[in-house]
Amino acid sequence: MQTKIEGIVLSKIPYDERHIIAHLLLRSGRKVSVVFYGGRGGGKKQKSSIIELGFMLSVELATNKTTSEIYHAKEWQLIWHHNHIRLNHTAFYMACFFLEIINKISPTENLHDVHEENTEMVGLFTTLSNALVHMEKSLEAKTFYPHSHAVIFLTKTLLHLGVFPEREHCTLCGEELQRFNDMYLIPEEGGFACPPCMNQRIAYSVQSGRELWELIGHIAHTKYGELGTIKLEYKSLPKMLFHYFCFQFHFEEKDFKTAAMIF
Repeated sequence: MQTKIEGIVLSKIPYDERHIIAHLLLRSGRKVSVVFYGGRGGGKKQKSSIIELGFMLSVELATNKTTSEIYHAKEWQLIWHHNHIRLNHTAFYMACFFLEIINKISPTENLHDVHEENTEMVGLFTTLSNALVHMEKSLEAKTFYPHSHAVIFLTKTLLHLGVFPEREHCTLCGEELQRFNDMYLIPEEGGFACPPCMNQRIAYSVQSGRELWELIGHIAHTKYGELGTIKLEYKSLPKMLFHYFCFQFHFEEKDFKTAAMIF
């Protein structure tokens, strides 16, 4: 059994008076459930808790001879934490939205049977950790645009999961989209469509997607740390992309408790 792990706190619930059960996203992009005895702090020494949403921890687990999916922490230390996110309600809602998305789509890791490192989901950890660090830095620099962070996070997540929207050719006729002045994102077709094809769908009501088409293309080919110049003022673009995400994974927007705080 693997006993030493590092992970980002995706969610937590209180257990008895002083304990916490938390989901941690490991560097592999997979999650585990861990019980932290005394994790809520308090006690005679009035210790504070470091098990907070979005914090990254190093944890040593107790050896468990059973194959239970819930692990027990012996010791834990803080690796990274945010200061500015937790003090800005909009940023904190956005961080919780990111955590909820990853919590729903990340598979569970089996620490009892780890023979080789699973790498196919590493992109989830990379995206989430970059998103939190990027947001923290933008708040510190007073350049925080919440809808920009939402579009960047969703784009990178879709890219790593292999369901990035088709944007080179029209998903309906195959024409190159570059030659058109506008295009439309159609979730059920898995990408963008050209205006002539959309004109044939008279009853189809959808927002224009030229700006989104250009934006996700730029994000897909740019490192996370170099995307600080994107300044979106409105929620229409991230909402379009979130709708696309939900369709690809058979979710409904109401399945995400934090979505109402963002859109």
